[in-house]
Amino acid sequence: MNKKHALAIALIFGSLAFAFWDVAAKLLTDWSRDENYSHGFLMVPLAAYVVWRERATLLSIPSRPSAWGLFIVAGSLLTLGAGRLGAELFLTRIALIGTLAGIVVFLWGFRLLRALAFPFLLLLLAIPIPAIIFNQITFPLQLLASKFGEASISACQIPVLREGNVIILANTTLEVAEACSGIRSLVSLLALAVIWGYLSESPMWLRWLLAAAAVPIAIFANGIRVAGTGIAAHAFGTEAAEGFFHTFSGWLVFVVAGALLLVVHRAALWLRPAADKGRDRAPVAPAAQSLDRPAGRLMTRAVVAAACVAIAAAGLRLAVKTEQTPLREPLSGIPSRIGEWSGLDAAPFSQAVLDVLRVDDYVNRSYTAPGAPPVGLYVGYYASQRQGQTMHSPMNCMPGSGWEPAGRARVSVDIPAAPGSPPRTVEVNRVVVQKGLDRMLVIYWYQAHGRVVASEYWGKIYTVVDAIRLNRSDGAMVRLIVPVNGQRADGEREAERVALDFARALFPAIGRYLPG
Repeated sequence: MNKKHALAIALIFGSLAFAFWDVAAKLLTDWSRDENYSHGFLMVPLAAYVVWRERATLLSIPSRPSAWGLFIVAGSLLTLGAGRLGAELFLTRIALIGTLAGIVVFLWGFRLLRALAFPFLLLLLAIPIPAIIFNQITFPLQLLASKFGEASISACQIPVLREGNVIILANTTLEVAEACSGIRSLVSLLALAVIWGYLSESPMWLRWLLAAAAVPIAIFANGIRVAGTGIAAHAFGTEAAEGFFHTFSGWLVFVVAGALLLVVHRAALWLRPAADKGRDRAPVAPAAQSLDRPAGRLMTRAVVAAACVAIAAAGLRLAVKTEQTPLREPLSGIPSRIGEWSGLDAAPFSQAVLDVLRVDDYVNRSYTAPGAPPVGLYVGYYASQRQGQTMHSPMNCMPGSGWEPAGRARVSVDIPAAPGSPPRTVEVNRVVVQKGLDRMLVIYWYQAHGRVVASEYWGKIYTVVDAIRLNRSDGAMVRLIVPVNGQRADGEREAERVALDFARALFPAIGRYLPG
């Protein structure tokens, strides 16, 4: 690599540092706090090592700069703007990788980008997936681990009862929480599979096999951990399921999962056809041209790319303003008397629950009316969702108490007309959850800026749009819970009627407490 290449790379990385410094700082913070992605600290230096290891091959690739790279850079910078203005950390992080990829194409061409596919894959594995998708993955894994643990404990002739993701033993109760769902070992094992496939110089088909095998291995290993924790807790008490023993079992199971991954690798190599064993990695002759030769316009292109990134970053810093969240009354002021219902505040949430919810204000209250089952009201308000705080579905929280969804649907609610406004109909979520013989009807929706949305995904899209359009990302989640009594069909219909009647009375009463 000559001096022009070194100077061009330094210029490019200087502009990237100016544009993405705060994005990288927040990412480092998340790696240090979120154990699901602590492997991110390994991925970046490993990607740099792969580039250094393959430097001879990379330098032998003919340079074919493409103007399409500038379009990729522009699209990535627009994504960065949408992410910053629209309260979505994932977009800003993807924009960093997209900008880097576009610069590679603009300076050297698509062939070099293809050769750098593996380092870019390592960087992608270090980016936390959006919380809205992460939560959808962890819940099924929690239930799967719980069922596996229950079956294994029962097979050992130990009395056990499972309610959702809660395992009840004679002397203790174990909750398969999000941290025990297996998502942490799944993400880490997938990263390990990708790294092992590369370092072992395995053929491409085997690399894909290792990545695919990481999923069932991680699920199986985590199920074994849950089962082992339950058996140890039954034999030695709750201390075996807490503290050092719980943490050590996580490390031990991950080592076992890594060993199983190695077994898959060796078995695949042993079972493949003999004719393929000599053709794993055919040597590639170096190209006649190299990146060093057609470097006449390299500095010009580097200056253009760096200027585009720096100018866009400077403009974006001017465009991003502090959110102007309008004043509103505290949620505690929501009337205790709504129609014929009288409300009573429940006990405040513990600090551990608040650390998970990350709400700025909330109310948790039970309302009763003559001749009707009680209605539980929870409203959680978020003043800003730009730093990772986000509204999420109650279906990601209630399983922590052992409740399992037994039926989901959407229902319509007719909202009474406000003074000067016509009546309207909104759609909300209707979910029946069950724990043992107990059942509850849950009605919930997301509300922000005068909009009521049932879909969590559309709620996030509207948050991005409103953050760009209104410079606001505040919002609230409203949840109603009604116990289901009597026969299944009749009990659900009665609970739904009560919940919707309360919702109709609630909408006019909470207007000035939620973002309008």
